[in-house]
Amino acid sequence: MGKRTIDQWTWDYWLVQRYVILCYRVFYKRIYSHNLQNLPSNEPFILAPNHQNALMDALAFVCNTPFQVVFLARADIFKGKLLIHFLNYLNIIPIYRIRDGIDNVRRNDEVFAKTLQVFRNKHNPICIFPEGNHGDKRRLRQLVKGIFRMAFIAQEDYKDQPGVKIVPVGLDYGHYTNFRTTIFINYGKPIEVSEYYRQYEEDKVKAMNDLRDRLASEIRKLMIDIRNEEYYETYMMLRTIYNSRMRELMNIKGNNLLDRFNADKKMIEILDMQLAEDESRIAAIDKLVMDYNLGLKSINIRDWIVKKGDFSYLAECLKLLAMIVAFPVYLLGLINNYIPYTIPSLYVRNVKDRQFHSSMKFVLSMIFFPLYYAIVIVLAALIIPGALFSWLYILLIPVSGIFAYSYYIWIKKSVAKFRFIRHTKKVRGKTGDLIHNRKKILDLMDDIILKNLNPM
Repeated sequence: MGKRTIDQWTWDYWLVQRYVILCYRVFYKRIYSHNLQNLPSNEPFILAPNHQNALMDALAFVCNTPFQVVFLARADIFKGKLLIHFLNYLNIIPIYRIRDGIDNVRRNDEVFAKTLQVFRNKHNPICIFPEGNHGDKRRLRQLVKGIFRMAFIAQEDYKDQPGVKIVPVGLDYGHYTNFRTTIFINYGKPIEVSEYYRQYEEDKVKAMNDLRDRLASEIRKLMIDIRNEEYYETYMMLRTIYNSRMRELMNIKGNNLLDRFNADKKMIEILDMQLAEDESRIAAIDKLVMDYNLGLKSINIRDWIVKKGDFSYLAECLKLLAMIVAFPVYLLGLINNYIPYTIPSLYVRNVKDRQFHSSMKFVLSMIFFPLYYAIVIVLAALIIPGALFSWLYILLIPVSGIFAYSYYIWIKKSVAKFRFIRHTKKVRGKTGDLIHNRKKILDLMDDIILKNLNPM
């Protein structure tokens, strides 16, 4: 029996993948994969996504494609035996850069030989993050040349005939580090490397640069790409403040992640056009948005509360009664899940790069939760009389944990609503200024958007 290749389908990977998928779908409240049908079948191809959230970006493809994807990742993330073992199990292999030392860079020849075999086998795709590292801003950074060098080497088997393809992908997170947030995975149409092969034979540098520009252009279409540095935070706030209004003006009826993405893309496009034409109008909105954001922070509330605007004490008190009734279930979930939930959160406080926080939380939770549950299950079987009650308790442990987190968010929202109501009742409450500023932002945005959305 020959030695197993890294892209070979295996039962042990499949089993681990099932567990990772389960955990991933618990970690994220909503996952939306758009245009998954763009992925080729039985053909060599490279997945080329933007890179913003460390290991969670790779897991998006482990958990949401039908493949056992092979990944190339920068070598410096391979630290610690536990993490290295986990990365290897997920078919993630290191690629070395100059900063890793010249001796290590020579090891890339072995890496390229492995990837060439993956292309020839056509079992699974290779995923490379063409930016080379992750960033904390929603914009595409300069693409590095490694992915293009690899693509052209693999294309040599096919010359100028269709062969290796690069599939651009856009990733967008509701929040980089929070538990129970969202992820949007947007697949573009494959780029045929063969279209650039004749040029590659004549001028390798120009061919790689042209393919790089093409890929960058395609990825930008699939992600939130805010190029302007000065107004970056304002653009991000407007994604929250103006998205529902933008969908209304675009006649988008839905509210799923794709609908919200399309509205944000169009809004950003129009704002960039306005910025090039007359920056003063963007600057005016920027000042309003910054003042509005400071006002929100001053009374510790979110935009959705100001947007809704009208809350009654009676309705909120009735919800509070419902929360009191549900408190025992929350307490059960809190007690049974507090330790494994808290340990990863405490650990990541020492990790300086915030883009690694969700990855570390996820990996550590995958380990601590089953270990802790195993201990609790044994104790439950020994202490709780009757098999029926023991099994009922065991089944309630994870369910009550999710409920406890939702309950905690529910409490935070209720407290924020009461805070808003209290400030509204004050003679000189800040909520009046917030409501006024929000309306002014919407009016100024309407002037810009309507002019460019439906030009005369």
